[in-house]
Amino acid sequence: MTPVAILFLVLAAAIVWGGLVASALFLGRRSEIAEYPPGGDDPAGEEVYDLPPIRDT
Repeated sequence: MTPVAILFLVLAAAIVWGGLVASALFLGRRSEIAEYPPGGDDPAGEEVYDLPPIRDT
């Protein structure tokens, strides 16, 4: 391999693995959402069923 190819290989590996390490550290520190936005709760008094959608085909 040429020196330029080795340089680009090392650079690409550093970007990919550095992003992986950075994202793992970020998720390790902030893994939970402290507060969800309003309007995401189920409506009060209504039952919610996990049924698949009905397809008329």
